[in-house]
Amino acid sequence: MIDIRRRLKYLVCAVVRICGGWCLNQRIRLCVFVMSLMCAFFTILVLASASYYVCKRSLRECAATLGVHSPPDYSPSQRIVHAHSAQNESMAKKITSLEEKLNNFEVRYRVKPVTYNFPKETAPYPPGYSEEAMNMIHNLTGTRVLNGLQPRYIHRMQLPFLVQILTHLLNDPFSLWPLYHLSGARHYMDFVIGIPTVKRDKQTYLFTTLTYLIKALSAEDKRSVVIVILVGEPDVTYILKLARQIEIMFPREISDGVIEILAPSPAYYPELEDLCPTLGDSPKRAMWRTKQNLDNIYLMAYAISKGVYYLMLEDDVTTKKDFLPEMKGYIKTTTEKTPHWIFIEFCQVGAIGKVFRTRDLLPFVTYSQIFYSNMPIDWLLESYLADRVCSIDKKSLCPAAAKKYKRLEKKSCAESKLRVRPRYKVSLFQHIGVYSSLQGKIQKVQDPQFGKVQSYFPHQNPPAQKITTTIEDYYQHSIQNAYEGIDFFWGKKPKKGDTLEFWYGRPLQIKRVTFRSGNAEHITDQFYNTVVEVLPAFGDNNFTTILHFDEFGLADGDVEEEFSLVKAIRLRVNADSKYWVILSEIYIQTPDEKKT
Repeated sequence: MIDIRRRLKYLVCAVVRICGGWCLNQRIRLCVFVMSLMCAFFTILVLASASYYVCKRSLRECAATLGVHSPPDYSPSQRIVHAHSAQNESMAKKITSLEEKLNNFEVRYRVKPVTYNFPKETAPYPPGYSEEAMNMIHNLTGTRVLNGLQPRYIHRMQLPFLVQILTHLLNDPFSLWPLYHLSGARHYMDFVIGIPTVKRDKQTYLFTTLTYLIKALSAEDKRSVVIVILVGEPDVTYILKLARQIEIMFPREISDGVIEILAPSPAYYPELEDLCPTLGDSPKRAMWRTKQNLDNIYLMAYAISKGVYYLMLEDDVTTKKDFLPEMKGYIKTTTEKTPHWIFIEFCQVGAIGKVFRTRDLLPFVTYSQIFYSNMPIDWLLESYLADRVCSIDKKSLCPAAAKKYKRLEKKSCAESKLRVRPRYKVSLFQHIGVYSSLQGKIQKVQDPQFGKVQSYFPHQNPPAQKITTTIEDYYQHSIQNAYEGIDFFWGKKPKKGDTLEFWYGRPLQIKRVTFRSGNAEHITDQFYNTVVEVLPAFGDNNFTTILHFDEFGLADGDVEEEFSLVKAIRLRVNADSKYWVILSEIYIQTPDEKKT
C-alpha cells in the first residue's frame, strides 16, 4: 500500500514538473496541476459531445437515405420505421446500433435525451398515398421500379436554384427532393438527353419517342448516353404505372442505366393559379407554359452534373438513325471554328434538338428562373441569346473585329445570334405530336428540313410459300410487300376473326418474332385485341397462341423451344377495331441469325 502511494506521489510530481517546469514555487505547482486536471476534464467532455453529435448526425443521414420521401414533419426515427418496413435489413441493423450508442452517450454523460413520438400505426410508405397507389406498391414488390420511391437526395440540385426568386421553395425543406427517382447511377456521360413528359388528354407519344431513340443508338452509343425522363405529375400512381411500362418495354436499358426516371416533389411547383397572364395568353395557357418551364429548369439543373452535353427534347419526337455520331462530329468541327457557341440547333422547331454544354447550363437555368412565368421555353431561348449578344438597339458590337480591323464593326442581332447558335444542315429530329399536353390544343408543327419520317422497319425474313390475309389492304400497301421489307401493310378496319397467315413450304425453326403495328404518322392504326399464333410442324393441326399485342401495338418475344419448329405463323384479331391497321415491322428470326 505504501509502495502504491509512493508511486502515485512520484507520478503526480512528474505531471506537475512537466506542466509547470522546474518552478520552485509550490503554489504555482499546485495551480498548474489544477489547470491540467481541468483541461483533461474539458477535453474528455468535448470528445464525448463530439461523438454524441456524430452519432446523432449519422442516424439522421441513414434515416434521410432511407426515407427522403417522408413528409417534413416526420422525425428521423419515423423514417427509420419506413426503412424497416421496406425490408432494408442491413441498414436497419446499422440504425439500431447507432441508436444504442446514442442512448449510451445520453445516459453516461447526462445529455438531455431526444424523444420521438412514434405514430400508433405506421404504414410502409408515408401517409398521403391513395389506396390505388398503395395497392400498386404492394403488387410491384420486388421490382426495380419500386426503388424509385426511395430516392437519394440530389446534392447538386440546390446550386442552380435562387430561392430569392422562387420563394415558394422555402415553404417546404423537401421542395427540391425528388418524389420519384429511378437511377442507374451513371455519371459523366458524353450526352444527357432530357425528355420532360406529362399526362396528355388524348394520347401519349412517349413510347414512340423512346422506341425511335433506342433504335437509333448503337451499342457503343448507349455506353456514352443517359436518357432522363422527367415526369411532371404529382400522382404517384401514374408515375409508377409509367415507370413499369417503360421497364417492360426497355428492360435492358433500365437495368443498364441508359434510361432514368425522375419526378419532382409537388412542393417544387408554386401556386400556378396566382400567375399574372402575359403576352395576351389566357390563364389556362399561362399556367401550362409556366409549368413546362419549371419542368425544363428542374431537368437541366439535374443534368449539370451528369454529362458533358445536354440535348433538349420533348416527348413527341422521332429521330433519324445514327443521329448521335452526326451530332458529335458537328459539335467537334463547330467548336474548332466557333469555340464560344452557346447552343447548337439540330432541329428548328420549338425547344427540340438544342444542345448545350452542361457547363453553360447554369446561366440559362438562372435566366429561366427569373422569367419562367413571362414566356414559353422557346421564347426564353431566343430572349437569352438576344441579351447575350445584342445591344439595346438590337445591334451587336464585336470587340474581336475591332482588334482585327482597328474599328468597331456593327452586325445585326440576327447575325450575331447565328454566330453563337450554329445550325446543322438538316434536322435530326421531327415533331410528331398532334395532341398537345395543353388540353384541347391540336398542333401540327413539323420541321421541313427533317425529311420524311421512317414509316416502316424492313428485315430479310425467311422465304414464305404463301402469305394471305382477310383484311382488305389500302392501295399498294400489301402484306406481301411488308413481309419482304418493301413497304408497310396498311389495312382497313379489322374485324373479329380476321387473320394474317404466313405459310412455309417446309418446317421452319424460329427463335424470336417481332410484329410492330402503327407508325409515327399514324400512331392509332395499331392491332388491338390481337394474338400471334403458330402451327407446330408435328402434332395436331391446331394453332397455339405464343404472344399478345400490347397496349403499344407491339408483339415481340422469344419462342419457346416446344413451339419453335413451325409450319405457319398467324395473326388473329379477337375484336372489331374502329381504326385502320398498319404493320410497320415484321421480323422472323431464326437460330442461325443475329437480330438486325
